[in-house]
Amino acid sequence: MRILFIHTYYRLPGGEDAVLQNEMDLLTSLGHEVELLAFDNKDRGLCKLLLMPFNPFSYRKTKAKVKEFQPDIVHIHNLHFAASASVIYAIRSAKIPMVMTIHNYRLLCPSASLFYKGSLFLDSLAGKFPWSAVRKGVYQNSILITFWLAFSTYIHKKIHTYDLVDKFIFLNPHSKQLFLVSTFGVDESKCVIKPNYLLDTKVSMRPKKDTFFLFIGRLTEEKGVYTLLKAFEDSSIWLKIAGIGPLQSVVEEYAQRNSNIEYLGQQSREEVSCLLDDAEALIFPSIWYETFGMTIVEAFAKAVPVITSYLGNMKVIVTNQVNGLLFEPGNADELRSRVEEFYTSPVILKSRFRQNARASYEQNYTSEINAIKLLAIYNSCVPFHHIVTMSYAPSSSQAQLPMERQN
Repeated sequence: MRILFIHTYYRLPGGEDAVLQNEMDLLTSLGHEVELLAFDNKDRGLCKLLLMPFNPFSYRKTKAKVKEFQPDIVHIHNLHFAASASVIYAIRSAKIPMVMTIHNYRLLCPSASLFYKGSLFLDSLAGKFPWSAVRKGVYQNSILITFWLAFSTYIHKKIHTYDLVDKFIFLNPHSKQLFLVSTFGVDESKCVIKPNYLLDTKVSMRPKKDTFFLFIGRLTEEKGVYTLLKAFEDSSIWLKIAGIGPLQSVVEEYAQRNSNIEYLGQQSREEVSCLLDDAEALIFPSIWYETFGMTIVEAFAKAVPVITSYLGNMKVIVTNQVNGLLFEPGNADELRSRVEEFYTSPVILKSRFRQNARASYEQNYTSEINAIKLLAIYNSCVPFHHIVTMSYAPSSSQAQLPMERQN
């Protein structure tokens, strides 16, 4: 099968970029012909912003690439800014089927995260136009830019641009449901669920030598950093924090005042892997609707249980008292109680949690499972004579793929 991927890179690398590369490498290892049509927002500028409703340059570039490569199917990951929805019309003009992975909530709200000033912002799910989001300036605190992004999406909803997409790939059931209850108007028959995957890593089921809990991620408010810090403040339980972000100075201040909190800064993939080897559990305290939560899967692959907030997709991935523990979002006292509960659990119970965490990975998030699901989605869209066998035989080079990081 010939598969053309289309993706717009943000100014800073993120999880979407890693997912794209993982899927391309996976399909290549299976013998498919894969090419990428890339756009980028490094030089975003006023021109790209003004052309958000329809970018003629992206349209022509896409038509040329489709004509040259002659794909059986096109897989879109991100169109934001540089590519624009004009790409969809270029693909459809060639009568090529297309699928789109939904990585965020940008088609529902200009915020893209359904989060604003410390809490969930769901006003944009109802109503025909997100006026509340515009008035608040949820995108970069700008009423004007927020309006333009909202207007661009609204226009394409009105002319049914996204009806031209054959399948929408959601990373979890919760995100799919948000789209279905919104005014976006997606046909449920076009919605499929395929979580991201992680290449298998070396795992040890041995009892942990050190007793520390671990947070990995961007240091932002929506990631629940304040909840995390308050839960471990004045505690005797050791917490290690890996990551960078706008709240770095806050984390450093807490670490200086509390000897049990250790700030590690940005860590490499190899360093994160080593940290997970020795962690008691991963803390995942997000207070927004994560579209997936790749860090949780990284922990499961290492047989590390997860303590996470009972919210959105996290409560789907983590089953309370099975592969982790759940707590009320934003409730630092309850998080503290869950940490203490796990900390004082018998060794045999902790071992059971670790076994269940590893089983969750093996049953849901391996490359083998992902390949089967992805090819099944493609096969449901392409003409009958292009249908391919959904076998899996990874090449040795695939084992070198980088572990995806959650942004």
